[in-house]
Amino acid sequence: MAASESSPVRVEPSGEAAARSERAQVARAAGVLMLGVVLSRVLGLAREQVTSYFWGTTDAVAAFTIADNVHTMLFDLVISGMLQAALVPVLSAYATPERREEFRRIVGALLVWVVLVVGATVVVVAVAAPWVVLALTALGGGEAARGPETFRLTIRLVRLIVPAVLLLAFSTVLMGALYALQRFTQPSLALSVRNAAIVACALAFGHTLGVASLVVGVLLGAFGLAVLQLWGLRDCLPKPNLQLWHPAIRRIFALYLPIFLGLFANTVALTIDRNLAWGVDPHALGAMRYATALNQMILGLVAAATSLAALPTLSRHAALGDEPAYQRTLALGLKFVSLLIFPATFGMAALGWPIVTLLFYHGATDLEGARAIWIALLGYLPGTLFAAFDQVLIFAAYARQNTRTPVLVGVLSVGVYFLVALALVRPLGMLGLVLGNTAQFIGHALVMWWVLRRWLGRVGDGTVGRTLRACALAALVMALVVGGFALLVGSWRPPETSGLLWRIVLVAGGVGIGAVSYALLMQLLRVDEFTALTRLLRARLTG
Repeated sequence: MAASESSPVRVEPSGEAAARSERAQVARAAGVLMLGVVLSRVLGLAREQVTSYFWGTTDAVAAFTIADNVHTMLFDLVISGMLQAALVPVLSAYATPERREEFRRIVGALLVWVVLVVGATVVVVAVAAPWVVLALTALGGGEAARGPETFRLTIRLVRLIVPAVLLLAFSTVLMGALYALQRFTQPSLALSVRNAAIVACALAFGHTLGVASLVVGVLLGAFGLAVLQLWGLRDCLPKPNLQLWHPAIRRIFALYLPIFLGLFANTVALTIDRNLAWGVDPHALGAMRYATALNQMILGLVAAATSLAALPTLSRHAALGDEPAYQRTLALGLKFVSLLIFPATFGMAALGWPIVTLLFYHGATDLEGARAIWIALLGYLPGTLFAAFDQVLIFAAYARQNTRTPVLVGVLSVGVYFLVALALVRPLGMLGLVLGNTAQFIGHALVMWWVLRRWLGRVGDGTVGRTLRACALAALVMALVVGGFALLVGSWRPPETSGLLWRIVLVAGGVGIGAVSYALLMQLLRVDEFTALTRLLRARLTG
């Protein structure tokens, strides 16, 4: 909006002041998102704890995992990947006050698309559920591997869960609108609502409905998520209309088409992964599920918050052709990820067994199942480290409305998964599949870094390397200290033979020692981003 004639003249900030302002903006937005993600991930862990308590790594969890994968893959294919790749970059251009009415009409037309396309897809998948389940389990033995009862249960769960895709697609469009408006609170709370619903339904109906109670929670959570996003847009509600080929919508579809093709390749890889896990080990699907939840907690806390906070800013700089500001924001995103992902992954490796016994070794999960979860967790962690940086690099390309490059790299990384997983699944079983997934993430991140360097000349503003090295060094020292603590205390009183209180003390002690060690090392190494983040947290706590 143009300033009035009586408005005072503003002096443009210097480069250093602009950098400080940019750092504070990304840190504030990342802080809001991170608080929401912390809550959602904590509730997500509670969801997996409840699941492991009631059903462990049994066939019931295998059936639900396949059904959950069906609805997740369908959601990813039809709209999920559109959020960062197309919705936010395109809608950001229409989110200004003077274009707000057009913005509402575009979002409304997108919702009409959701009803037509996603609704029809849900009906088709529900009808074809037996063939869908067969496609996801045939290589692992299908019905013969786990019995006809488990196979029929999986089909029933698929039919119950797929309507959630329609609600999630509706919510994704609304979340894209909120991100474009730089409103982060409702999107950051979205997954918390969903996870809370699943936990509540499992606790309330787990004994009566069995594993189907999780599906009821998924449905109620998806509905709550949609309502929450609508509330965030209450002053800018979408206007449904039939202008289905608005230029903005055509641009969104053009950007999303390469993403769809890349996601299709990932869906093929996940289908093979689920097939092999179905028959490779009775504990495999459950163990991989729970280990993935721990890794996704790390990834969500670190990369998703930082990346989504920086994406609208990156998109604006790219649209204006402000290359120095774009590189500065990209560097900030990478440095904030470095600050958090190194201690998170290294600390999780050092405390892996105490954490697994605390969270999952109870109820229906036996010692063999807990060890399978621990093995899967350790196998996934290197990939999680690289995936955190990879998210920022992918979003950097999306901000320039380039979706083709990440897709091509994604297809290549799927090939890496097949090479590693198929080579290792026979000698290593479940761990071979996990390492295949890790190799896929590492390969994707390294190739994206190389491609962006060739494309942009450099990645960031030249300050990323120092922060990355400092964070890696501090995290390594911290992990050695924490690992020594865990080994010393664990040798005296092993967590798997101890009560709940001792497991809590062991994990809390390790986390406390790690946090203090890392903070002291960050201060010693004088990492600016750590200082900025601690100042922000202090301001939030005291303000």
